[in-house]
Amino acid sequence: MRGRWNGLCLTGHRAVRSKVLPLGFCLAGLLTSVAVAAKHEKTDTPAPAIRIATGPFDYHPLSSFYLMSRTSSSSLDFIDAQHLLFTFRATGLMKRLPECQPDDEDQLIRALVVRVPDGKIERSTEWRLHDRGRYLWALGNGKFLVRKQDELFITDPSLELRPFLSSTTPLRLIKLAPDARLVLVETDLERHTPEEHKRLVEAAKAEDLPPPREDVQIAIFRVEDRRVVLRARALNVTDLPIISNGYIETLSAQGDHWMLRYRPFEGEPTVITDVASSCRPSESPLNDETTVVNLCSERGDDHLYQAISLSGKKLWTYRWDSHYIWPTSASSESGTRIAFSTLRVTHSVNSRDPIDETDLQQQRVEVLDVETGRLELTQFATPVLSAGQNYALSPNGDRFAVLRDNAIEIYDLPPLTHDSGNAE
Repeated sequence: MRGRWNGLCLTGHRAVRSKVLPLGFCLAGLLTSVAVAAKHEKTDTPAPAIRIATGPFDYHPLSSFYLMSRTSSSSLDFIDAQHLLFTFRATGLMKRLPECQPDDEDQLIRALVVRVPDGKIERSTEWRLHDRGRYLWALGNGKFLVRKQDELFITDPSLELRPFLSSTTPLRLIKLAPDARLVLVETDLERHTPEEHKRLVEAAKAEDLPPPREDVQIAIFRVEDRRVVLRARALNVTDLPIISNGYIETLSAQGDHWMLRYRPFEGEPTVITDVASSCRPSESPLNDETTVVNLCSERGDDHLYQAISLSGKKLWTYRWDSHYIWPTSASSESGTRIAFSTLRVTHSVNSRDPIDETDLQQQRVEVLDVETGRLELTQFATPVLSAGQNYALSPNGDRFAVLRDNAIEIYDLPPLTHDSGNAE
């Protein structure tokens, strides 16, 4: 039976349609967008263990026109050790359907189950999507969450879509916990009467202004049975760093110090530690024991990425500078490794010195050992995808795949050892 929203009024993907992607879609992925240092300008990258050409799949990278859009048009994920799920925008004209809305931006996504190592296509299908927001999240154990506008589906290697949740109005944010057992879904919550809402919409249209602002409904569901474990109301979209039994929050302490606190869904919150940052930190849990905190350096424009255990122990620190923007990430199901991607641009970015597609130089992807912060591998994805999802880690973290030079390249990673400690 299709899951419904118990009377919620959802109006979220308006942001997608107006080209301003919600954080959950820059969400990336399975984690909040995070950044990795780019201080290692030269690394020795081994040759790929496997190289699967994408030409036979009829895959055509998008033009440079889309470099700055941060829209989603492709994805790469491991299903298991022997199979990949590769999705990408199919070329060609599409017939407009009666149910299409005036502001829809339809695209046809081709989904392929690709066998490793020979690249044979074992199954394929096409999904018609109605916007350019993120549409795929890995759930682990060969399952995936698929978004088609305002509906969520579960799929697996069969590529059949089974209804998960549905809304009569658009979604705003979707995010998974590190173990993918919980999904955070945020939607608009009407703050006006129907009459007042209609009047405000008409006034906004007359002045060519955005629609009236609404409150946000936050709901966290268990993926297994769609049971709601938390429901709350907020003024804005809130990117909660969720883990299996709660979430992490940041509270202002004193000056440039901030308190990290773990708040379980049931029970009292506990303090993790305090951190120093010249901007408000953001947290990205890597597993149930470790989170990374994105900090602003007190000196210059560099950012620090600090891994902290939920017991308060600082595990490792990494640094990245302001020439690297729009971070995304992907992790292994085992929680042992994480891959970070950032785009290098020609100059520091600020409101007085913005960038365009000519300033993008490369997309750098780095793989780290979660426990030690040790850099395991660096590679560059080509073509650049500003929304990420063109790289992946195998379920147990022993392999890394990336779209590069008209192929899917797969690299063997070294065995995990935890006798070295700091990545700074």
